[in-house]
Amino acid sequence: MGRFEETLLAGKEFVITCELIPGRGHSGKSIENILRFVADIKSCPDVHALSLTDNAGGNPALTADVLGKEIIDLGVDIIVHFACKDMNRNFVESRAFALQRTGVTNLLVVTGDYPVAGFLGLPKPVFDIDSVNALHFLTSMNEGLEIAGAKGANVCLDTTLFLLGAAVSPFKWTEGPCVMQYIKLEKKLRAGAKYFITQLGYDARKHIELINYVRGVLKSQVPLIGSVYVLSAGAAEYMSKGEVPGSYVPERLVKILREEAKAPDKGKKARLDRAARQLAILKGLGYSGAHLEGLNLKAEDIVYIIAHSKEIAANWKDFLPEFDFAPPDPYYYFEGGEVARVPSPEALLLPRQTPIPGMYSPTFWAMRGLHKAFFHENTAGYKLMAGLSRAIDKKQGLAHAFSHAEHFTKRVVLGCRYCDDCALFETYYICPESGCPKGMRIGPCGGSRVDERCEVYPDKYCYWRNVYKRAKNRHESEKLRFLIQPRDWSLYQTSSWLNYFLKRDHSGHPLIPCSEKDQEETQVAKT
Repeated sequence: MGRFEETLLAGKEFVITCELIPGRGHSGKSIENILRFVADIKSCPDVHALSLTDNAGGNPALTADVLGKEIIDLGVDIIVHFACKDMNRNFVESRAFALQRTGVTNLLVVTGDYPVAGFLGLPKPVFDIDSVNALHFLTSMNEGLEIAGAKGANVCLDTTLFLLGAAVSPFKWTEGPCVMQYIKLEKKLRAGAKYFITQLGYDARKHIELINYVRGVLKSQVPLIGSVYVLSAGAAEYMSKGEVPGSYVPERLVKILREEAKAPDKGKKARLDRAARQLAILKGLGYSGAHLEGLNLKAEDIVYIIAHSKEIAANWKDFLPEFDFAPPDPYYYFEGGEVARVPSPEALLLPRQTPIPGMYSPTFWAMRGLHKAFFHENTAGYKLMAGLSRAIDKKQGLAHAFSHAEHFTKRVVLGCRYCDDCALFETYYICPESGCPKGMRIGPCGGSRVDERCEVYPDKYCYWRNVYKRAKNRHESEKLRFLIQPRDWSLYQTSSWLNYFLKRDHSGHPLIPCSEKDQEETQVAKT
């Protein structure tokens, strides 16, 4: 057990981590700067670990796995970002075993940014599994992954020792994305996350909201690490255009930073002092630690931020009003969330009441009626379809004809992509394969923009925003807490209806994680 894991789980010391971003290539200035930073920061006792991103922003870069091993050999704990965007589940397993063998065991498990650059054009995005399924996979490896042996009996592989972290973005400013981030946080907890690191943001009320939700609603003491991004004027202008997935910097903050940049030091002291105040707030609110980020930060900058935050720690409540950078008419999860309240066990945590959205989709109502008539177990329609499916499946030609008829209908009505391990029941008849560029089946990624638009396609709304609206219209938001297995590619271009009624798709398999509560919630999601 390394220093980061030991300190974080003990909960007696405020943990500091710093993020480093490897560049493209196996050597050069960006790699030299990282190793220089490591050499300079290793003598700072307040820094517990450094984190390495995994092809951040969708750009190719030196793998964090190799660089992470080099940093560990220099005597510094490392957290490797474990992004699923470039890996299918076989490579997830291979990479995880390789990391364990080299001694890299602190992982921040994320879905990852959509690729934006590559050799000879844009590469194919993978997104075979998302962060929730990856957490469950890695948790299973920690417990000893069971595989089929040569003689039919299951064999248990050697256990791994990963400390699994996950990301959460409380900085969502409309109801659907905000609520779904918290629902997905809960799913990540159930799948095995042992700590959370937030997205960057500059609204203290959202930090308060997150810790109130985790401590007050979920009744969880999972460690929370708040992100502190040391924001320069240039970075702020870039982020304000929506160029960094999931980040929001309003024009009001950009103007402040522009004014600060006119100083002789180009605003450096002002932004370091701002970061120190953020760090003091996080510690005062009861967060377990802070994750320091920023372009071209040096070790002495980190040391200054930490030292100054200690000097002003007693006055942390005075800084809360300064961090109020939210868009117009922001959504907060709790009633009275617009007021910065310090979290406490006595706080009355009432979810904010908002109007029920209308739903005027003929497709939804038709699919809902069809589902109730034929896809609910123990109904006459289900028994009829199950028997018919068994008969059709015995005749190859008939099965092909049935499959083509189904695909044509669903392609026209729903934009079906023929995955045939269909999740339409869980996602309120909006196809995750055609509706989301990452194919997110369990919940949204953190990359949506301030106006609910997609990270990849800014002219389209986030797919999960619409799923949430449909669920809320039916007073069924709780059903969105389901956990399902990832898509089974052996079913590709077969009949999803036959697969459902013959229990070949995810609905006929054990759930993840296999607790009674999870099984009940997923069964409810299908009704």
